[in-house]
Amino acid sequence: MTRQSVVEAARKLFAANGYEQTTVPSIAREARVSAATVYAQCGGKEGLLRTLMDMWTRSDLVTRIIADCAAATTGHAKLTTLADGYVELYAADDDIIRIVTRAAASAPPAADFVGVADQRHHEALAVIVQGIEDVGDLADGLSVDDAARIIFFHFRHAQFVLAVETFGWGVDRTRRWILERVEAAVLKD
Repeated sequence: MTRQSVVEAARKLFAANGYEQTTVPSIAREARVSAATVYAQCGGKEGLLRTLMDMWTRSDLVTRIIADCAAATTGHAKLTTLADGYVELYAADDDIIRIVTRAAASAPPAADFVGVADQRHHEALAVIVQGIEDVGDLADGLSVDDAARIIFFHFRHAQFVLAVETFGWGVDRTRRWILERVEAAVLKD
């Protein structure tokens, strides 16, 4: 319970104040524990940021999305399931993704965590794309790795947020538009 309270307090304060401006004593106050407990239970701010990245990239939701894509029987169904999964993941973890990516601009450990998150993301996409290839729906001449990169590029959080918020397209239009582009790029005609 203590660790969970500290992680929740860090998530709240990092989102509100930014990683750099949040202090271990402020996290401790929010979680109603001592600063020593924050260090012992969670490894201080850096450990908390790593924990948040792990929550986003290793969640049960990520595991379920991969499994749901594997269960889909066509390339189109796999990509549709993946698109729905991205929407769900971004709704659940948008704040964490923003916390970690914003922290990366000024904190070298955070930049490393973004690298780990990107690698995990790419590995999961490679598994999904391998499933597309296995059902015979991957575009001719396109490697699993390149197809995973295409999906990664299009569905990456920053691009999704750009379309939803900056362009004002909303979630449904953004999901549909990106899915159409990805399908055109990675599936057979």
